Amino acid sequence: MKHKKLRGFTLIELIVVIAIIGILAAIIVVSIVGYVKNSRVANFNSNARAAYTGVQLAIIDINQATGNYASPNTIYVSNARGGTIAYADGNAADCIDIQEYINDNFDGYYGFYTDPMGSGCIYAIWSDRPITSDMVTTHMTESDVKASFDTSNPRGCHPIKKNS
Repeated sequence: MKHKKLRGFTLIELIVVIAIIGILAAIIVVSIVGYVKNSRVANFNSNARAAYTGVQLAIIDINQATGNYASPNTIYVSNARGGTIAYADGNAADCIDIQEYINDNFDGYYGFYTDPMGSGCIYAIWSDRPITSDMVTTHMTESDVKASFDTSNPRGCHPIKKNS
């Protein structure tokens, strides 16, 4: 009686295959983390664009309805998550409501900086965490936005300055 020789993989072959799969998995995980971060940056910038557009429209309507311009060179910051009213220095008398100009699903905090004439805003930022006026004092660059995702308060900006 003849014995059939069993065919299969050796232990070395199995270890090599597992090592290759492990290396490929590590490369893929690193790539996916980068894609997730970039998609969050794009989402935050998109939300900042929605706030910027809402603010521009609200200021135009305020200017046409009252003949008064928004306060020039002023930082406005929303004080509640999903809050559509932004206040200048916490002043309830100096506020801008963007409720009518944005999507009902708009959520998060935003802030913006008005232009020297008070006829619009220079840029707006958005975050899923509270924004303070010191975050709005300088216009953010692409590097600033991406770096903010490594801090405790990630934010997006619109329009965004290109890196110099």
